[in-house]
Amino acid sequence: MKAPHGKLPIRRVIGGVLCGLPLALTLACVFWIRALPPATVAMGGVLATIAVLIGCLNLYLAYLRPWRYRRQRGSLEGYRYVSGLPLVGTLFQVAGCLIAFGSPTVGFIGGLAGLLDVGGVPWIPVLTWQDRSLWGD
Repeated sequence: MKAPHGKLPIRRVIGGVLCGLPLALTLACVFWIRALPPATVAMGGVLATIAVLIGCLNLYLAYLRPWRYRRQRGSLEGYRYVSGLPLVGTLFQVAGCLIAFGSPTVGFIGGLAGLLDVGGVPWIPVLTWQDRSLWGD
């Protein structure tokens, strides 16, 4: 199934939209401001902060750890890859934003988590864009 010149295949469009939903939720959380009880904002903030920490772990394991290994040893020979916690950060991000929907602070923390967590749903299209077997071009 090949798309006409200059057009994206429908699979890529649908995949990009679905994978962008967690970030869309955080944007809605930031801009749809409403009054919330402090306990609700605190709980959402804790969940979003956990998502940021998981995102930092995934970022470290995916990019910084291999870079350090190669720098210390000269190559990646003998390096063992560790997957981290894929999708878990996105679940915490979404839960935090749903619980404290309308809190800009929680929305910003959730957005940061989504950008940092390379094992999260929003990064799937970015990291798999060249994979023709997945996207069906």
